[in-house]
Amino acid sequence: MKYIKPFLVFEWITILGVSTAAYIRLDFPLYICLSFVLLGIILTLFYSRRYEKKEERFNNSK
Repeated sequence: MKYIKPFLVFEWITILGVSTAAYIRLDFPLYICLSFVLLGIILTLFYSRRYEKKEERFNNSK
């Protein structure tokens, strides 16, 4: 998980930056921008938990 955490930080900076720019510069509705952020939260939690379970199984098998 230590190699994935820097990627997640970069991912969150990108998601927040794009949604902010879409709201301010492109006049996207706020609910669309918030749905992008919510989708990012859901996907991040899903894949990080999935990866942690795989890592835990790998460590227990040794």
